[in-house]
Amino acid sequence: MKYTVYVAAWLCFIGLFAACAPDEKDNPASPDDQEAVVNRQVLISHIENDAQLVADNLSTESLNASSQAFAQLLEMIELDQRFIVNMRTVLAAIAQKKALAGISPVMAGSELAKMGYLAYITADNSNFGVRVILDGKGGSRLLSADHQEFIFPATVDGIGTTLFKVIVKNSNDYYQTVSDANIPNVNRLACINRLPKSFTMTLTGLIDNKEQTLSESVVKLELPESTESEYVSLDARSFRITGKQSSYLNAQNESTLDFSLSMEDDNMVLDYSFTCDGENIVNNNAQMVLPKESSFTGQMSMDALNVADLKAFTIRILNDLTLTGAVADGASFATNFVNVIKNRQSVDSADALYELVESLNSSCSLQLSAGQMKPETVKFCLVQKDNLYAIEPGLKDLDSDDYIPVSQLVDSQVMEQFNKPFSQSFIPTGNSASSILRFYSVFMRMMPLMEEK
Repeated sequence: MKYTVYVAAWLCFIGLFAACAPDEKDNPASPDDQEAVVNRQVLISHIENDAQLVADNLSTESLNASSQAFAQLLEMIELDQRFIVNMRTVLAAIAQKKALAGISPVMAGSELAKMGYLAYITADNSNFGVRVILDGKGGSRLLSADHQEFIFPATVDGIGTTLFKVIVKNSNDYYQTVSDANIPNVNRLACINRLPKSFTMTLTGLIDNKEQTLSESVVKLELPESTESEYVSLDARSFRITGKQSSYLNAQNESTLDFSLSMEDDNMVLDYSFTCDGENIVNNNAQMVLPKESSFTGQMSMDALNVADLKAFTIRILNDLTLTGAVADGASFATNFVNVIKNRQSVDSADALYELVESLNSSCSLQLSAGQMKPETVKFCLVQKDNLYAIEPGLKDLDSDDYIPVSQLVDSQVMEQFNKPFSQSFIPTGNSASSILRFYSVFMRMMPLMEEK
């Protein structure tokens, strides 16, 4: 899956990773050139200072563990193309069995009566108890449980191969939506669906033969309600999802992610912040636009973030370094960018990579600034390292129109140290906020409420 908004965060981190020593420049003659040199020196100084501060004080083992475990779970679920369909069928059967046991007549003068229904059943999507055991090879089996549970094997750096468990507990508060019951030979029967307004998600791991909590998350859903109706409409083109995840391997190592995803018409806004041991490390705001209309139900089914274009985003590191920009054709950009990050290319593919660099630069506009200094344009560059090519963001050469990779302008030892804690936590497929939203999307698609008609 291509989560376009997280490419924005990755642009910032990847752009700061280093490989070479600083580039020495002669003092320019003109005042404008001298001002440009001073601006560049200040910008590089801010990059190095913030990177050193993060590298010296940041520990992300807990975030890495939860991110990789969530990613592993989602990969395992997707091994079986029919897993979600099968789960939805099972849950729908459970819901229908419960609902048919309680068919109730519609009260005269009620909202359901005005809709033309004579009776109704209630499908409680906030009250399932299923334990899913995944074998890591695409197979699964279902058992009863108090809540939704997913048990799966995974290998996580720093922990090794062990069993992990995700427990999803729904709140008692819920939204109600109404639709035809769609039961053969039964006419004018309404189905009242209950959708939980929030749920908690806990990730545990079997470590040293003891079950240890790795992360705890709270996710809330807000849909537009009306004083004129007791039912919400899933065709409404607005919603808001908020969440907070705390990850930890021990009491001294805690990372927290707060995020908010909202949609209004075609516009989506995502905010998230990352805090480690009380220090605010990263803040991100991304404003996206969807290419075509779709309802809340449709967006959860199609994973709206896959196709959203970033019309504007702002990323701040330690409230000092700021990356701003926009990305058009988000789906293609995300695909190309993630592939470049994951797979360093051989020198034989240089021509194709040059075209890819031109494509990335033509579909985005990026600027990097620090404090009150003038923002500098960022463009992607092709860099050869050990007979392999990689693409990195770069800043304009002060003596020419060429762009120099940021990694060649900063202290390589500082950037290498800075790279360590972020190399796993914020890769596009492993970001915890991305994993939570992705899991939420998968989870909602398994609910009978979301079943395609």
